[in-house]
Amino acid sequence: MANKPVLFLAFANDRVDNARYLRNLPKELDGLRKALYLAEQMGLCEVVERANVTIDQIVNVFQDPRYRDRVAIFHYGGHANGYQLLLETLDDNNVKAEAGGLVPFFARQKSLQLVFLNGCSSRAHAVELIEAGIPAVVGTAEPINDAIATQLAVRFYKGLAGGLPLQRAWAEA
Repeated sequence: MANKPVLFLAFANDRVDNARYLRNLPKELDGLRKALYLAEQMGLCEVVERANVTIDQIVNVFQDPRYRDRVAIFHYGGHANGYQLLLETLDDNNVKAEAGGLVPFFARQKSLQLVFLNGCSSRAHAVELIEAGIPAVVGTAEPINDAIATQLAVRFYKGLAGGLPLQRAWAEA
């Protein structure tokens, strides 16, 4: 059904510095996949996943005719700071996506209702997204433990998939 909301799950890891490699990202993806499975099977939503995501892949999903104007939630799991998300490249390197490019891009997405930046110290980025008109944004004010970030995201999406309103799903996560 072409009118179902799309949940876009995007994950990127540090391919350059092994000490910064987030070992829980595959667990986060698997946990979100399981949390959203029933909602997707019931026809309530469509889930699109991109592991090892590049900036081109993010743009391509939003511009894909199958998903255009249907992406309601964008979830990013990976390294972040106040104004950048760490993304991957096709040659196993990393590139920093600046808020100055991402914020206006996300603001132009008609159906986008929630951006969840599950990365360290993403608060400034989150504030810019809210100021740009995104109705709900999750970010962090400081570094967050990888395992805790994973657990928080999985609990939040289990709540949403179980029919909880956004604020209650967040409060119970």
